Amino acid sequence: MDWVMVASALLAFLLYYNTLDAGFVYDDRRAILSNPDVIGHTPIEALFENDFWGTPLADPGSHGSYRPLCVATYRLNYAFTGFRPWSYHFFNVVLHCIATALVVTVARRLLPSYCIRVGTVVAGLTFAAHPIHTEAVAGIVGRADLAACNFFLLSFLLYSEHIRLREDRHRGQCRHINKNSVIHQQISTSDQFRLSCHGLVQHIMMNFRRLLKAGKAGPMKVLDACDMNTGTVRLKCQNSDSVSEDTCEIYQWLTLAGTLLFATAGTLCKEPAIMVLPLCIFYDFLKRTRREESYSKNRWRSICLLGTGGIALLYWRLRIAGTPSPFAAADNPASRDPSMLTRIYTFSYLPVFNFFLLLYPLHLSFDWSMESIPRISSIFDTRNVSTIIFYVVMSKVTWKAVVNEFRKCQEKPLKEVKYYKKQNCKIRHKWNYNSKQYNKGQDCVERKSYHAPHKENVSSKKLLCTCTGCKHSLTDEHTSACRAINNNNTMMHNSTCVCPMASIKYKSPNITVRHIYRSPQVAMLMFMAFMILPFVPATNVLFYVGFVVAERVLYIPSVGFCLLLGLGAGALTRHWHRNETRSRVFMLALLIVLSAMCGNTMRRNLDWRDEESLFRSALHINPPKAYGNLASVLTAQGRTAEAEVAFERALKHRPNMADVHYNLGILLQNQRRYGEAIKSFERAIYFRPSMALAYVNLGTSLMADGRLAEAASALRAGSRAEGFRVRDRREHEAARVSALVQLAALHSQRGHWHKALSAYKEALQMLPNTNTPIVGWTRHNVLSMAGEIYVQLQQWPQAEHSILSALAAAPRNAASHVTLAQIVARNASRIIEAEMWFKKALILAPNDPSVRDQFGLFLRSQRRLLESAEQLVTAAQLAPTDSGRAVSAARALRDARRCRSAEKWYARAVQLKPEIAEYHSNLGAILHLNGKYAAAATSYRRALQLQPNDDVTMTNLKRVRSLINKQRRK
Repeated sequence: MDWVMVASALLAFLLYYNTLDAGFVYDDRRAILSNPDVIGHTPIEALFENDFWGTPLADPGSHGSYRPLCVATYRLNYAFTGFRPWSYHFFNVVLHCIATALVVTVARRLLPSYCIRVGTVVAGLTFAAHPIHTEAVAGIVGRADLAACNFFLLSFLLYSEHIRLREDRHRGQCRHINKNSVIHQQISTSDQFRLSCHGLVQHIMMNFRRLLKAGKAGPMKVLDACDMNTGTVRLKCQNSDSVSEDTCEIYQWLTLAGTLLFATAGTLCKEPAIMVLPLCIFYDFLKRTRREESYSKNRWRSICLLGTGGIALLYWRLRIAGTPSPFAAADNPASRDPSMLTRIYTFSYLPVFNFFLLLYPLHLSFDWSMESIPRISSIFDTRNVSTIIFYVVMSKVTWKAVVNEFRKCQEKPLKEVKYYKKQNCKIRHKWNYNSKQYNKGQDCVERKSYHAPHKENVSSKKLLCTCTGCKHSLTDEHTSACRAINNNNTMMHNSTCVCPMASIKYKSPNITVRHIYRSPQVAMLMFMAFMILPFVPATNVLFYVGFVVAERVLYIPSVGFCLLLGLGAGALTRHWHRNETRSRVFMLALLIVLSAMCGNTMRRNLDWRDEESLFRSALHINPPKAYGNLASVLTAQGRTAEAEVAFERALKHRPNMADVHYNLGILLQNQRRYGEAIKSFERAIYFRPSMALAYVNLGTSLMADGRLAEAASALRAGSRAEGFRVRDRREHEAARVSALVQLAALHSQRGHWHKALSAYKEALQMLPNTNTPIVGWTRHNVLSMAGEIYVQLQQWPQAEHSILSALAAAPRNAASHVTLAQIVARNASRIIEAEMWFKKALILAPNDPSVRDQFGLFLRSQRRLLESAEQLVTAAQLAPTDSGRAVSAARALRDARRCRSAEKWYARAVQLKPEIAEYHSNLGAILHLNGKYAAAATSYRRALQLQPNDDVTMTNLKRVRSLINKQRRK
């Protein structure tokens, strides 16, 4: 078990454990709570047709962020736990832990050998604890960056494995080519086939091992791989590692396909993940170069396939979602600045600012828009100095690393040539035999080379084999094939050993076989590429983005930053045994920095716990945005005085914020300060004429202020507000529908029924044909209200058609069934049909007292008094605190001659509302009928106390008194 990976992942989980009880904050509300793709109001395929916020990609106002896999995870959370925030946060924390483990794996793959021990620990723990990650992990919307980073790292790791398999396969092919050539040479000279006893045994054992390898795939593979020729004493193997080669080739292609697959998945989570493909190509070029033509061909084949896949993926992504849509000027002010120099200065400085955030993540903010980072409009701005220094240092370091790496690649072959020449001289000197057979030229040497190692005069000292395969010594343990390929006693530096790898006992300490080139220069260049390439889409170079700085965008680039820290820590502690004091100081400083990062991360997590804490944490960085959002939160909490102060401070910093003017107007409207609210709504419309919600609330305030004509004009303007490129299309369309519904209500209030009906029809044209809600409004709602207008106009066929259409949109709505039954009941010939609709409503809502109320009234109209009383009593039982239903039940029982039961419900009504005189009078009347004259007189007197001089009550009291007097006389 890799304890570094486990420790890093565990640290990541512990640091973000305090986010599990956090709520939905900031963008989480729009991305999750009001996203129809998350809450299941759209089919699954709509995830691939809408953007991250649920707006169709074809809509001009679409954000353009295409992240269907991320939205699918939100939908999965909602399917299991609904809107419980802990499950969403837990998913984010798990993704961060996995990403941390993958960073440790990448560090082990790329760090030089002397850096692995310390560098891996530093990289893993730093990535787990870096405070810049809090927005991505603690904010649920940051899941897009978390998932994209995981797929990004998996894609890179698969491609590094692809390169390793490609090198292994190439090495195996070279070895097999040399083996086959030697075996063919031995067979062609069978008359000279002479082996010592020891060499013959080794040759037999080598072929036996080949059979065992081939036999792992079954007997058919063995028969296909080897041919037994009984005519001669020989064994001809076509390929000793045929099975392993086939498997290696399959794995090689699978890893390449996996690279493209994970890159595609990462891109479907967030767009910067596509930069893993150029990163992989860059890594392939930085690998140690091999001069063999076949290997170069394989390398270029991989690069071309990867590049083609990347171009196809980019083309598909641009065709599906297009380039990002234009954003508001406040989101990225520099992008709208008319001066090109200002844009150049500012956009050149922003990467420097982001790097400083990685280096010193103390001042963080949920939003860096507006003027939180002032634009650089002059060349004399001091920030330009830091920009120049940053780019000069980066360029210098990169250039020096590239030059040193290529210089080493060029010097390495020359060193190997000198080394092998020196070794060959020693070998020829050692193999200077006295026998005449070794002085007859090259042919004689080749013929007698098999016996040469067994001569008595051969030195017993083991010599290193100078081939690039295994490092065998020139002793008896070499096979005849090995000696033949190395020309007996003349060793070529570029020859390949064909000895079985299992028999390698001695390895040169200077030359080792490396699957992954661990040059520090390559590592540094790769880590810089990890940091730079994923950040390129956010640099405003390719296109303008909708933010100035976004901390969650730095999640993937921070991988390169943490790996660079690991490389630096490993280099500083390379010779730590020589200076123990310095090493202890360094480790202490490292521990202090890591502890500070952990503390800052946990503190920052508390800022993301709720919206009030989040917005208060950014008051010193982005005052207008922070104060405006904080005021909205305080308004929702009922702290209106504090909210009003916050709104005023936000407008003091930036007076042209339409959202703040609108929210302030809502606050004033709720306080019934309609005059001030009207002014706030008018300012919001002035700064943003497309804000339909401002028109709706302006109309509401004007109606409340008695200015009905102006209200109608405002509502009509709101219904026609242009929604081109609005940020939230659903909210805008819902506001337009609300404007028309409010306008219809205003016309109904003024008795203009036809105008009201026209407004409802216009609203129906805006709504989709399905019953999908648009922020509170559905087709069923508007059709039901239109049906009520038809009822007022006494257009019964149209009213019935409207309600039937509403039922088609919402077939399980009990209220629509009741309304339809009431309309049908007006026709005496359709009484049975009306009763059927009432009973359907009862089946759909058996515990709804309003349905039983209406059904009871219908039965009473049909003189079915006992059935009517049963329905009304049940309604009163379903609403035990409703005095009106108790009175209705008592009246129905009285009409059905159930006076004793009626007395109980009248008494219940008096108990619920003792201050109503009518209830006491009704109770007195039922007591009067039941012969309880004294109690009846008491109820009448109480009714007269509450409502003096009531003629009916006084008359009934006189009658009761006369009856009481008659009883006394008897």
